[in-house]
Amino acid sequence: MSTVSNPSASPTASDWSRLVGDSLKQYGPWHTYAKLLEARKAYADDLALRGYVEILRNLIVRDFLAHPKGMQAVPRLSADFLTNFDRFDLNAQEGYLISLIDGRMDIQKLTILSPFDPFTTVFILAKLQNERAITVPQ
Repeated sequence: MSTVSNPSASPTASDWSRLVGDSLKQYGPWHTYAKLLEARKAYADDLALRGYVEILRNLIVRDFLAHPKGMQAVPRLSADFLTNFDRFDLNAQEGYLISLIDGRMDIQKLTILSPFDPFTTVFILAKLQNERAITVPQ
């Protein structure tokens, strides 16, 4: 996604479409999302870029909820997190959600208890799973 020819000019919507599509195919949603966040720093006013960031967030949440149990899945803290939590650089929202995970509450209950909107809560849980801080057993 770093093959934009003129760094001072914002890529067009079709450029973003091609770049995002190629990155998704090659690297997957999390890598693409991280690259889009980097691009937002350079192109803060680009509405197409903002749209693609939200599309990726929706894709990530949809994939997370594709778990066989969906909202009734029960996340658990991973062994890696429990033994080496120092390596995880959690922000305040992530830390708060980690504090709610007790291995008994399902995702639906976590969204109710969380002070964040349900979409943000599920996105953060997906991010924690991607970083291997939590697991969502089958």
